[in-house]
Amino acid sequence: MKKAALVCLSVISGALMLGPMSSHAANDEYDAYGGVNGLLSGGRLYAPLRSMVNNNLFSYDEQLDKYLEVKINWNQKTKTASLTRGGKTFNATVGNGVLLRKDAVYVQFKALNNFFYPNDHLKWDTTTLTGNSEHITVYARPLTDNQALTLATNAMSKKTQWIQFHKNNVELGLPESEYIQWNKSLTKFKAVFHSDGLVGEYNYSYGIEAEMTKKANDWTITSFNYFDSTRIYYP
Repeated sequence: MKKAALVCLSVISGALMLGPMSSHAANDEYDAYGGVNGLLSGGRLYAPLRSMVNNNLFSYDEQLDKYLEVKINWNQKTKTASLTRGGKTFNATVGNGVLLRKDAVYVQFKALNNFFYPNDHLKWDTTTLTGNSEHITVYARPLTDNQALTLATNAMSKKTQWIQFHKNNVELGLPESEYIQWNKSLTKFKAVFHSDGLVGEYNYSYGIEAEMTKKANDWTITSFNYFDSTRIYYP
């Protein structure tokens, strides 16, 4: 059985923002995003320190050709988070360029990247609110992927195809996968849900795409597509 591979691409341009945002014309072509979701504050891009622990690109060492152990520690008394990678430790004390939001420590993307990768070239894309270097990518999207998935599933909850999609997965024991694709203006996103697997003589493969569009302060479902490419399996 062949499965389609999901490839995440990110095209970054522009300069790292050090002042107020500028705007570009919206482009509604969708990109599949990766990296970590940060935030903007005072014209600066901040990265969540905890998320770097599971970031493979951050932990990989080109010269040693292996992944390094990445650890994070928190000192409650001093309000200091410490991120260690390959024996080198970055300390971030809340205040003075370090933010604490919902029990997560955010540090300035530029400071974090320059500490571990001083030779990297930093870029900032105003159309996607993305900071990028050779080793770290940080997005300041209006929603996290989990928030976007929740909005989409709530909007589809009463649709017959959505109900049947999950019913089939339970009955057949098929795994589900989902991901979010944002358009470059960050005013739309697609929530993509997919399941496939071989059961008996059938190769089940089907999915749902829901497009959500921001209108004022709300996100509304503007398109919905159901795909079914189930076929008899011939070994």
